[in-house]
Amino acid sequence: MPKIQKLALVVDDSKLQCKLLSVLLQEENYRVVVANDGESGVEMYIKHQPDLVLMDINMPVMNGFEATRRIKKLSGVNTLAPLIFITSMDSEEAFIKSVEAGGDSILVRPFTPKVFKAKIKAMQRISDLVDQVKNLQQQQQNDAELAEKMMSGVIEARNFALDKIGVIKKAATIFSGDIQLTALCPNGDIHVLLGDFTGHGLRASIGAIPVTETFRAMTKKGFSILEIVVELNRQMFTLLPGDLFFAASFACISEHDKSAYIFNAGLPDGYLFNDSANIKKRFTSTHPPLGILPKLLPDAQLDVVQVKEKDRLVFITDGIVEARNQAGDLFGFARFEKSAKDGITQKNLVNSVLKSLDDFCQNSEQEDDISLVEVPCSGWQEIKLSKNVTIPEGFIEDDYYLGTTTNSSPSWSYHLYLTGPLLKTINPIPLIMNQINDLEGAGEHWQSLYTILTELFINGLDHGVLKLDSSLKDSAEGFSQYFNERANRLSQLAENTLNEKEDHIRIALKYFPLLHGGKMVINIKDSGQGFDILEVMKNNSIARHDGLKLSGRGVELVNQLCDTLEYQEHGTLVTASYIWKN
Repeated sequence: MPKIQKLALVVDDSKLQCKLLSVLLQEENYRVVVANDGESGVEMYIKHQPDLVLMDINMPVMNGFEATRRIKKLSGVNTLAPLIFITSMDSEEAFIKSVEAGGDSILVRPFTPKVFKAKIKAMQRISDLVDQVKNLQQQQQNDAELAEKMMSGVIEARNFALDKIGVIKKAATIFSGDIQLTALCPNGDIHVLLGDFTGHGLRASIGAIPVTETFRAMTKKGFSILEIVVELNRQMFTLLPGDLFFAASFACISEHDKSAYIFNAGLPDGYLFNDSANIKKRFTSTHPPLGILPKLLPDAQLDVVQVKEKDRLVFITDGIVEARNQAGDLFGFARFEKSAKDGITQKNLVNSVLKSLDDFCQNSEQEDDISLVEVPCSGWQEIKLSKNVTIPEGFIEDDYYLGTTTNSSPSWSYHLYLTGPLLKTINPIPLIMNQINDLEGAGEHWQSLYTILTELFINGLDHGVLKLDSSLKDSAEGFSQYFNERANRLSQLAENTLNEKEDHIRIALKYFPLLHGGKMVINIKDSGQGFDILEVMKNNSIARHDGLKLSGRGVELVNQLCDTLEYQEHGTLVTASYIWKN
């Protein structure tokens, strides 16, 4: 295979010297172009992009030093066209000026053809090595871009409701250390995560995949947002090197509860905006970034807030507020808040923030990854009441059972008895749902069952065991007070080990297979004092029409999802049956 012919540029005001150098270069398999002054040499360099430049020093119009400086500036750091000064100036000063101008070598006349060719070969070896490095760098760049594309596919592409959530993601390098995740809970709530690993680039993104898989898997199984935070902190502490940690904001938005649960661990303030572009609440960081401590701080808890239909939650990473312009000024919180408010007014928060950032930073180099998520507080409820089975006319339960009598035994039963400290540390619903999925396989009907179990268990725990008054949740202030008091009473319950026989919840399930579906009978018994069943049901029925009362919504939802719902033993025992079709 013939060797590829390279191109050399000879810049010399002596036509004789140009001719001699051209002949020698051609003997070394170079094509040659010629310029007779420095200015023309720069123009020829721009036009031909040669592989080698031979430059005289003393020339008219522009000398060799100035021409070299311009050529090296045009070449940049990613291009190396070796430049050799050819001169009769055999002095230390000439050598120093040649190096300062950007010359790679100097050849002093007179010299023999052998010396000249040896110098050319030496410089060409350097050029060839640089080409190899450039090829390797390009290959690495291509591999990195492919890896980033695949990681984005694993991470962001599987997010829930991509069409409803506003996102800004601008990486400082190919790999971003920021991740944005959304996932749907079994009961129709939505979980949101915005995270920022220390630094940026490939090293900062190494924890993204385990975080993503844990977040999605635990959300799908019905774990609460705080339980997910606890597990992610444990993983980050175990997996990440000592100088790498994970700042993140988490949210659970519950549409049917009209509430949001927030946990900020090391990110800038999160925001709750209303439809009039006013800031209803800021969510400051209440915990160090994940991965620093082996366990969450003992007093770590969620920030609970009441939300309305047109409210929106906004999380940002510090790359936004710490973005700099050419004068070194920070974009800051004030500019961000103004651009966010303008965006809400204009019905496009993301575009408003991006434009404000671009106008402020101009062409300044981006120093850190920039990320934002904007999440509406409504439109997520996926569990439709229509999923509940309407019992056909003339329905005879015997005909639907695989057995032949109304006293058919269940296919299986499940019993769980939780006492004292376990009521604080264990969320039984994901455990139960895992067992059901293992026994009966996955299915959409389990989403409604998850909602029924969750609501009934929480009612038994909160109002039975903990004796909380649900009317606290009828105002925005009381809503937060309710959950703070709940945390306090759970803590006291966990310490009160002498009362384990008093403080308990018993859960029992019986599964009956049907020819075209199934039936689940649920019994939940708590150790509370009970309540006036008729009075509570009457109040809830009246309250749901005023659209203002927040308490009682869960029981009303369960009542609509179930075939039957019955309270006994002064409300301490609830029995629900749920029927579904395949």
